[in-house]
Amino acid sequence: MNRKVFKARNIQQAIADIKQELGPDAMILNTRKIPKKPLDPYAEEMFEVEAAVDLPQDKKPVPDHLIKSIKEDIVDIKDMISIAGFGNGMQDMVCNHFESVGILASLLRAGVSEVLASAVIQKASLFMDENAEQGCKIKSLKNYVMRQCLSQVMVKDFFNRDNSSGVPHVAAFVGPTGVGKTTTIAKLAAVLSFQRKMKVGLISIDNYRVGAFEQLKAYASIMGLLCVPAFSSQDLSCALDRMKSMDMVLIDTAGHSHFDKPKIDEILQLIKADFRISAHLVLSVTSESIIMKDAASAFSVFNPDTVVFTKIDETKRCGKILDQINDLRLPVSLIANGQRVPEDLIIPDKRELVKIILGKG
Repeated sequence: MNRKVFKARNIQQAIADIKQELGPDAMILNTRKIPKKPLDPYAEEMFEVEAAVDLPQDKKPVPDHLIKSIKEDIVDIKDMISIAGFGNGMQDMVCNHFESVGILASLLRAGVSEVLASAVIQKASLFMDENAEQGCKIKSLKNYVMRQCLSQVMVKDFFNRDNSSGVPHVAAFVGPTGVGKTTTIAKLAAVLSFQRKMKVGLISIDNYRVGAFEQLKAYASIMGLLCVPAFSSQDLSCALDRMKSMDMVLIDTAGHSHFDKPKIDEILQLIKADFRISAHLVLSVTSESIIMKDAASAFSVFNPDTVVFTKIDETKRCGKILDQINDLRLPVSLIANGQRVPEDLIIPDKRELVKIILGKG
C-alpha cells in the first residue's frame, strides 16, 4: 500500500490533490488541523491529510499447461476417491494399471458392476504397450475398452420383416409390471406402420391391469390400427385369424412380479400353446441391477429372442445394461427413452448402444 501525507489550506483542496496524484481509488486514513506556530500568529490555517492507495500487483498469468495439469490431478483424485470403497481386487488392479483409474471410475459411475468393469479393464490392458508414455497408455486403453464393450454388446433389428411367406410374424412383449410394455408396443407399432409401411395388428392379453386394453386401443385408434383383446387360447386363436393379412402382430401381456410364478406360467401357457410367437423381454433401467437380474431369470421361461430396455431417460446409470447383456447373452432390439409416441424409441446399432451404456448417448 502506498501512503502519502498531503497539506492544503482546506480539506477540499487536499482531497483534490490526493485524487490527482493517487487516483480516485485512494483511501483517506487520517486528517488533522495543523496548529499555528506561536511565533507566526498571522500564518494561514493548514490541514494535513494522510491517504493511501493499493499498489497494483504484478500478476503473472498461470500457464495453460499448468492449469490443465492441475485439473487432471483433481480429476484423478476424485476418481481415486470414487473407487476407494470397492474391493481389494479392484484396488490391486488400479495399483498395477494406474492409468486405468479414470476409465474405471467412469464405468462405475455409469452403473457397470465392479466385477464386469474390472474384467473389461483387465482384458483391455492385455493389449496395452507398457513402455508407452502415460498419455498414450490412457488413450490406448480407452480404445481397447471401447472395443471390448463393442464385442460384448449384441443388437438385432428384429422387427424389420414382412409376410412374404403369407404368415404374419407375431411378437409378445413380456416382463415385470410397470416397465412400460404397452407404451413401447405403441411406439413400435407407429414406427412399423408409418415409417416402414408395414401392416400392424395389436392384441392385448392383459386382463389384470385396469384399463390396460383401453390404453392400447386408444393408441391403436389414433394410428388407425386393429386392436383386439384375447384372454384365452380360443380368443387368441380367433384374434390371430383376424390378423392373418398383417405383416406384424404385437401382443401386450400382463405385467407380474417376477416372484409370482403361477401368473407367469399362466401367460406362458397362453402364448406358447399352439402359436409361433416370439417373446421379447422388457426391463426398466431404473430398476436395481439385482432386481433386473431376478426378473430376467424369472421370465427366461419364455425363451426370449431379444431384450428391450426402457426408461433410460430417467437414470444416468445405464451401464447396468452391459451387465444384463453379459448375463442374458441376448441381443437388444429396442431402447425406450421417454413417453412420446413414437419419437422416444431407438432401434440401436452397436456403437449407439455402447454410447448409451457409457452415458454418452
